[in-house]
Amino acid sequence: MPRPRSDYENTTCSAPGMRALIAWLPCLIIASAEARIGETSIQFADRYGRPVDSQLTKITDSQFPLIEGAVHHTYEYKGWKIRAAFLQLDRPAVRVDYQKLSASGVSPVIQEYELQAIANANTPEGMSWRPTAYDNPNSPSKGFSKLAEGMFASATGQKMWQRSDGAVLWLQSNLVVRLELPAARQYEQQLKAAKEQKARAAVPQF
Repeated sequence: MPRPRSDYENTTCSAPGMRALIAWLPCLIIASAEARIGETSIQFADRYGRPVDSQLTKITDSQFPLIEGAVHHTYEYKGWKIRAAFLQLDRPAVRVDYQKLSASGVSPVIQEYELQAIANANTPEGMSWRPTAYDNPNSPSKGFSKLAEGMFASATGQKMWQRSDGAVLWLQSNLVVRLELPAARQYEQQLKAAKEQKARAAVPQF
């Protein structure tokens, strides 16, 4: 992105407990349903062709899921791999990764104009993107450590922008562009809380 302008031109979960956690999500997603990040698997297939899911992608989805317990699909489109996570098969994607396919002579580094194209494609009418502080939800760092982490991340090509509806665009080391709806992190927080509650309940009465 040639400096993501502050206004960007204005332009089956397997576990029953997980199903319970996502029952409230549709109302969080409806507002973003018109952008790529909020499209259903049917809309993805219409746009990018049928998913290229294979045994290899299943292993990747199992060991390195975009979202634990989500339905994952991988698409290939004009030299790019697009990996999407859907909390339910018939619901919108809440997290999507874009990266270039390996090809001879093609740099895997995502250029600013390519980042701009992805961002523009995910900017519904009336919404905009603005730069935001780096925030890795999986990092345990806090306070000064969190600030230092953000500075280091910026130096290594980690940048973030936030859409006016709360969606996040994350450039990861200039090799992967991640888009996510607020529902993705909210679901993960709910899942983490449920796991902690289960662990506490499992402690024996000594």
